[in-house]
Amino acid sequence: MPWRLLPQRLDVLDDALSVVDNVAVFGPESDNNVRRARLARFLFRGREADQEVGTLSGGERFRATLAALLLAEPPPQLLMLDEPTNNLDLASVDQLAGALESYSGALIVASHDLPFLRRIGTTRWLTLDGSGLHEKEPG
Repeated sequence: MPWRLLPQRLDVLDDALSVVDNVAVFGPESDNNVRRARLARFLFRGREADQEVGTLSGGERFRATLAALLLAEPPPQLLMLDEPTNNLDLASVDQLAGALESYSGALIVASHDLPFLRRIGTTRWLTLDGSGLHEKEPG
């Protein structure tokens, strides 16, 4: 799939599958050792990668969802994020921004978090107000 969506509800993973098995759903051609090595970058190492998604905390579920989307095979060319920093602690926001800084595809991000949008290098901003949709300069 050339595009992926990171929804606010983080409901794209199968709660009954492990983290590594969910990543396999998004990239079935990849080798299990490769999946595990890549999951380590998202702080899922060893037994943590074998946890069922339904048992994860909110922050862990966020990391697992982001990992599954970014590690998909083939990688998505477009990633859409719906208020990605809502309900995240500062460490998770930092991790998300770091992951997106190395993402080579296009992003569409709906967010009110201006520092986050600046950090990920947003180059075009659209705002919606009572008079309609407007393009504005980042900043």
